[in-house]
Amino acid sequence: MRVEEKNYIAKVVANKLSKNIAELSDDYNELYMRIFNCDMYFAKVHPKYKGVFYYYKNNTIYIDEERSIKDIDEYVVHECLHYIQNFNNITKKDNRAGLCEFTEFKIKGLGINEAIAQYITAKALGLKIHRVSNSKIAIYTNSESYYKYMTSLAMQILYLIGETEAIDSSINTNDEFETLLYNTFEENTDKILKNFDNILDENNSEARDENKIIEIYMQTQELIYTTYFNKSCKYLTKSTEVDIEVDKLDNYDKIMGTLINDDTYYNNFWKFKEDISGKFFKKYVDLSRERTRNSLAVIAKSPFQKIWLKIVNFVNGNREKKF
Repeated sequence: MRVEEKNYIAKVVANKLSKNIAELSDDYNELYMRIFNCDMYFAKVHPKYKGVFYYYKNNTIYIDEERSIKDIDEYVVHECLHYIQNFNNITKKDNRAGLCEFTEFKIKGLGINEAIAQYITAKALGLKIHRVSNSKIAIYTNSESYYKYMTSLAMQILYLIGETEAIDSSINTNDEFETLLYNTFEENTDKILKNFDNILDENNSEARDENKIIEIYMQTQELIYTTYFNKSCKYLTKSTEVDIEVDKLDNYDKIMGTLINDDTYYNNFWKFKEDISGKFFKKYVDLSRERTRNSLAVIAKSPFQKIWLKIVNFVNGNREKKF
């Protein structure tokens, strides 16, 4: 590959990442330098790799000789991200690349690393979160054509805990996001990570079974929201913190996946939402009483009054219509 061709790829990818991702807005030069220093070659690339392949063992990106370099699509950006993750890490003793940790016997975090990398890729390309559906399921993702189920689950995690650590760890290869995950989901973190791996394995299998992927997806989604809200409710210390968590809960169904002809998981969510809403309400009242005896007046003046009115309805057993 000629220098000017590699320069073009480096400039376009670095620009998309720094322009569309707030956490990387000041990192154009660093991103450009990393990508430009990558060994890139034209070669015959197997169709299953969509015309571009990053081979971590020699830290090289191979681009299909039939592909035009003007076509900087999600596959090019995704593989450049993998190179960025592994930039200068080949000889490091920590054996990390992005969110992955390589041990002697296995790779830990491969599935969620692929999911976050693709979420970042889609965001860099300006793709928006939208509803994707087929005859079996409706989900929300910003990556309809590539790892849609994993990016949907990753998006739900990032909705709950924020994107800063995920993007930083993915680009700069550190354990901040992993630490945040374990602090947030505690004993269920390994189950969640394993499910990402299982979806990745099934997705890449020649005998790919979408029904199996969907079942793992729904189980993981339920594990994510139940673990998160059950824990957050226990450790809230301020009424303003309760407001924030209730707001997350109230809007969670806008990004979660639902089965088309099976309401089991959907009903599980609404039952959980009723139960946890009552606990949030009690927590809010208890914290308000620490400041004033007239706790109901405090609630009435809350900027989240509408949300609390919904909670009262949940506690009384009322439900909104299925979206």
